[in-house]
Amino acid sequence: MRKMFCFMAALLLLCGCNTVISDNVSPAANEAADAYDLSFSESEEDASYSLNGSTYIALADTDVKISKGGTYILEGTMNDASIIVEVSKDEDVQLVLNNVTISSGDFAGIYIAEGDEITITLADNSVNTISDSGTYTQIDDNDVDALIYSKADLAINGSGTLILSSAYNHGIVSKDDLVITGGNYEIDVAGQALKGKDALMISDGTFEIKAGKDALKSDNDEDEYRGYINITGGDFTISSSQDAIYGLNLVNISGGTFNITTESTDGSSAKGIKSDVSIEISGGTFTIDASDDGIHCDGDLLITGGNFTIDSDDDAIHADSKLQIDDGTFVLRAHEGLEATYVLINGGDISISAEDDGINASQTVAAYKATVEINDGYVRIDMGQGDTDAVDSNGYIYVNGGTLEINAQSAFDYDAGAEKNGGTIIVNGTQTDQITSQMMGGFGGMGGMGGMGHGNGMGSQSPWGSAEENEEGSGGQNEQSDPFVHQGGRH
Repeated sequence: MRKMFCFMAALLLLCGCNTVISDNVSPAANEAADAYDLSFSESEEDASYSLNGSTYIALADTDVKISKGGTYILEGTMNDASIIVEVSKDEDVQLVLNNVTISSGDFAGIYIAEGDEITITLADNSVNTISDSGTYTQIDDNDVDALIYSKADLAINGSGTLILSSAYNHGIVSKDDLVITGGNYEIDVAGQALKGKDALMISDGTFEIKAGKDALKSDNDEDEYRGYINITGGDFTISSSQDAIYGLNLVNISGGTFNITTESTDGSSAKGIKSDVSIEISGGTFTIDASDDGIHCDGDLLITGGNFTIDSDDDAIHADSKLQIDDGTFVLRAHEGLEATYVLINGGDISISAEDDGINASQTVAAYKATVEINDGYVRIDMGQGDTDAVDSNGYIYVNGGTLEINAQSAFDYDAGAEKNGGTIIVNGTQTDQITSQMMGGFGGMGGMGGMGHGNGMGSQSPWGSAEENEEGSGGQNEQSDPFVHQGGRH
């Protein structure tokens, strides 16, 4: 099983932000410091093999059963039969596919029942095809449901081509880790395209994927440090009827080119990139056309680089907890552009065209008070006519730096207060130092630097405190609590 290294430190080292301080580290985050291993081993990347000592197999219309570790070179055509690997738990197997065609009928084309580390190598200049023709008839207690199905760790490498076609099931499924470090993939399946239950790791390759369900998936929900996706490179063209990329606990992307289209056919989640816990993107080029959110996280979402063009029928980028953007280039067209409880922008070039709110801080979790905070970068928001707001917060708005350019009927809407402490604000072509709210609630006029109506009962309310604390206030203006000392929730 893959040992783990945590990317969480990157989420917590948020230098250069006006209000972010080193105390923004929860005990849970410290304990997770060595959680995820996002590295690729030499054996996973090594596609070499030797003819000497290898076993050559010419495929025929009968099952091939491999019961001893070693390297096996496969060639030829197989009909209504499968390659079955069942070795001891401490043995490794390398399957070299060299122009293989498998029409497996009503079962997996390659079934790995047991072993330690299994490697499939796509031989240079080879074209390999695996397809099925009916619902699967099981041969043991395992619920085999993919063209390539593994109960052991599975790595796929090489520079050849693998074509997978199934009208009934999934493409490649590993019940442990699935690691891909090279190759060209054409996948058209009714189910999921690529799934590693514990981890899905991809460093290189070209992928043309059409999936009737999730395209890339890892969903182990029994261990908080499994069920993750890590992509460092590759070229992906994905069309899926459910989520294109879904890692239950983590999606980490540091490179690659992604052309993603999602369109739900049954009301299922059809997000471009999704995690239930954490997403970190530090690089890559993303073109996403989604019928659901473009990028969605139920927890914290951190973007430190990359180029993003997102068209979404819902939110372009959404986090339930904190959405932090440190850098990157963004062209967003959506119902709402950016949404989270706490939207923190420390840099980047962001262009938003939205039908509802351009940036929306909506109180979804208790860890933060709803806040939009802009410390640096360039943000342009273009809104249509109607009951829409360029920047809408259920709590606070802070502009501490950068440039915020708005073209809208309503530039700002906030419930608690707003401050302009720096930066440049341009509304409909006119530079202003005022953050004027469409809806001030129970608060009167503005005060300070485009600031908060402290004289109307707000007192020393902290935008990161509890709702009860914010209601009470303390009457002072210099007693705001540390904005990153929280009383619970994820960070």
